[in-house]
Amino acid sequence: MALFRPYKPGEGRRDPEGTEQTPEQPRPRSATTPRREPAASAAAQPTASAATPTSAGTPAAEGTETRTRKNRPTPTRREAEAARRERLNPSISKKEARRRAAEANRRTRMEQMAARDATAAKVLMRDHVDARFSLGEVLLPVLLLIVLATFLQTALPQVVLYSTIGMYLFILLVILDFVRMWRAYKRIAAERGIALEKGLRIYGMNRMIQLRRMRLPKPQVKRGESY
Repeated sequence: MALFRPYKPGEGRRDPEGTEQTPEQPRPRSATTPRREPAASAAAQPTASAATPTSAGTPAAEGTETRTRKNRPTPTRREAEAARRERLNPSISKKEARRRAAEANRRTRMEQMAARDATAAKVLMRDHVDARFSLGEVLLPVLLLIVLATFLQTALPQVVLYSTIGMYLFILLVILDFVRMWRAYKRIAAERGIALEKGLRIYGMNRMIQLRRMRLPKPQVKRGESY
């Protein structure tokens, strides 16, 4: 039974030819050889990588993702060009175009009227008419009542006759009131050294027979107020 001898540590192994081999010696570690990380660090990497997607599921991350997400697709180049042309030259309906044209015409007329009525003589005429009560202010309502009274000709012919006479008398009173206003205006203009203009009488007459609320430009003085 001496065919096998127990192996002792430190002894060389024999190859099949019977040659004895010396045990391998550990290689010396050089200064440049990188040091291997322990197995624990390698095992910690999957844990850290697994924790990253978990943090993305938190409410803060979900809110950030919701804020940055677009609610509509990115417009194409044709759509972007159409939107840019719409901003530069907006397309409007015919009704809106007519409204804008009317507003522009009205603004132009108001500017022209303001430039035309800015003379000293016309400013004084407007203030002179607005500062007093004129019979011409009620001329249009009185004429309207007389026209309505004509429909009663078949039932009350006497009412139509009296209303017609009253209409002519009222028009005469309006003319006399205008003459009185014109004389007072000329006196005030002469005292202030303001020269009279052509067409000033018609300008004052037209303002006298208009309702106070419908006068343009708007009255700047109240009734009885000095100007």
